[in-house]
Amino acid sequence: MRYRKAVATGAQDMAVDVQSGGAVPRTIRGVVRDLINVTKPGITMSNAMMTFVGIWLSAGRHPAFSLAMMTLAGSSLVVMGGCAMNNFMDRDIDQLMTRTKKRPLPNQRLSGWSVISLGALLAFLGVALLCVYVNLLSAVMALIGLFFYVIVYTGLTKRTTTLSTVIGSVSGAMPPLIGWTAMSGTLSTGAWLLFLFMFIWQPPHFWALSMRRVKEYAAARIPLLPVKYGFAPTKRQIVAWTVLLVPVSLLLYVAHVTDVFYLISALLLGGVWIVKALRGLRAKDDIAWATEMFKFSLIYLTGMAAAMVI
Repeated sequence: MRYRKAVATGAQDMAVDVQSGGAVPRTIRGVVRDLINVTKPGITMSNAMMTFVGIWLSAGRHPAFSLAMMTLAGSSLVVMGGCAMNNFMDRDIDQLMTRTKKRPLPNQRLSGWSVISLGALLAFLGVALLCVYVNLLSAVMALIGLFFYVIVYTGLTKRTTTLSTVIGSVSGAMPPLIGWTAMSGTLSTGAWLLFLFMFIWQPPHFWALSMRRVKEYAAARIPLLPVKYGFAPTKRQIVAWTVLLVPVSLLLYVAHVTDVFYLISALLLGGVWIVKALRGLRAKDDIAWATEMFKFSLIYLTGMAAAMVI
């Protein structure tokens, strides 16, 4: 059995690989970098971005600074905790995928106990911070998101059904609700429209990624849409959800949550994404098209978030 244990040597911690008695030095910086890695900084940042959108729009573009900072800190801690728990639960399948096999857990640079403990601690601190310094409703929104991501998505559906992508989108749509309720204390129409926008954006984004990595997901026996049914049905679903997203995004303007600048931006960005999606129906290189769709989905979300707050 191979494992690592930490020992202290002067001002430097060491990770010792006891297989064959060999010692592999690791600096504190390396351990900290791995601990940060399991919290998935990219996902944390994108969730923080949408939490801020909820804060900004709910407060009428004039949020209280301290309350906004506490909300962002608390929600980010919960997201980081959930991501660490996800890393722990997926450590076996991460070993089977090129994209994930170099993560700290499958690469045995961190122990499972340290990662799950970190996740639980971060999630607890985040919920506690929201309860004490923001409000109970925001804390409940964060807990619902955590529950759906860790238990419903990672634990129950990811390895069993193609619907996991849609089900998991609930957790990814919670950040704007956390931000909105932090400022207003209520779940009004604007909050639910932001939730719906984020819920619909995620499936085409993730299906494009899963098309790019279909062989890896198949090797890990994860029943995603392109793995189980192939590229053609997946492309049709991507087109359908992308087309649906555009009118839904316009409802934020109709409900007077956003302004004319947002309306123009939503039409332009949405129109470009629909055109790109439709091209996929006749694409000769499905992987190249999926890569383009995945990258543009990130540009779309960032652009839409910017349009919401400008």
